[in-house]
Amino acid sequence: IFFLYNFLISLIIPFALVRHMLKSSSFGEKKLRAFEKVGFFQGEKSSNKSIWIHAVSVGEVNVALKLIQDLEEILESPNFILSTTTLTGAKKAKENLSKNLKHVYFPFDLKFICKKFISFYNPSILLLVETEIWPNLINVSSEFKLPVVLVNGRLSDKSLKKYQRLSSYFKGSFNKIDHAFVQSKNDYERFFEAGINKDAMSVSGSIKFDINLEPVKNFNETEVNYYKEKYLFVCGSTHPGEEEILIDSFIDLKKENKHLVLAPRHPERFDEIKKIVNEKNLSNILYTEVSSNPNIKSDVTIVDVIGRLLDFYQIADCVFIGGTLVDHGGQNFLEPAIFNKPIISGRSTYNFDEISKKLSDLGLLKFVSNKDEISSIVENIEAISDSQREETNLWLNENRGASEFISKKVCKEFNLI
Repeated sequence: IFFLYNFLISLIIPFALVRHMLKSSSFGEKKLRAFEKVGFFQGEKSSNKSIWIHAVSVGEVNVALKLIQDLEEILESPNFILSTTTLTGAKKAKENLSKNLKHVYFPFDLKFICKKFISFYNPSILLLVETEIWPNLINVSSEFKLPVVLVNGRLSDKSLKKYQRLSSYFKGSFNKIDHAFVQSKNDYERFFEAGINKDAMSVSGSIKFDINLEPVKNFNETEVNYYKEKYLFVCGSTHPGEEEILIDSFIDLKKENKHLVLAPRHPERFDEIKKIVNEKNLSNILYTEVSSNPNIKSDVTIVDVIGRLLDFYQIADCVFIGGTLVDHGGQNFLEPAIFNKPIISGRSTYNFDEISKKLSDLGLLKFVSNKDEISSIVENIEAISDSQREETNLWLNENRGASEFISKKVCKEFNLI
């Protein structure tokens, strides 16, 4: 298994590098930075100890940034390395760079590349956000006596079964994790079954409750006027196979002044979605065209930028959470919940299982399975009541504090102070 794993990683590297470079320009990224993934780093070798945090994409970067904020309040002049896998994650990270924070791309999980990375950047601790289990990296970190800590850890039943099928390979990696701060008791039990020792885990809750989700950009006056008279059905972080169902349900919707907002999870799909909308004979506009075309009538807005989803959630009449009509486990339910919006979702919610169940209990979330159920629920859904709003806000407040708890314990247990 070890040989096969390394062989497959080696095969993937050339294709992943080319794909990264081809997509770089659309994110304002330098193409050559892709080679950081194979151990070609810019600048001089680091002599200062730093805290290395790895976050795959935008959601995990938001968690990492909150953790960095709390660590900066505890530590004196800390240095941070924030690594990401995706270009969208990199864009988010680079928007928040400071003199103490450097962004790099995460190395491919081959032993010699991981060794080069650790030798070059000289981290004193590695914090992996959510479920980033990379066997070679964890093994190399152990050789370097570099503590590995999992933060905001979550593990679904589906993922656990995958790891258990290869337990002879992955169990050793889980066992080498120095500490895991996990989101729930269920995650605690699953990580224990995967191989992390119980005395090396803490149930800390989710840092996603701590993130400030207030929109920071907001709409300009032209955009506000464009959307203010419309009934907005906002579909966030959608995946392939979902847009067709959502569009068909929207066509059946009898709401007056209805308007569909489609915000795909992956920005490279903008053109693909525009083609689907055109095939359904719906007039549409790209979000970036609204300000210069305020009088164009449209049925659909395609959100062709990243970082504006919260703004749409704030003005939405109803929100759909993507990655739930397909078997992806769902995206962040807390984002529309913070604005007390009615939410609908498919039934694949294993990434946010407990949160989605709680939102359902609070009456904010309705589960759907097909286009007819979507159009029926959206047609009849009511605005959130004052009592629901109060109960939801109380629940959100009660669950805050994970980031502060983790930051203090990491500093204490691993002598960072």
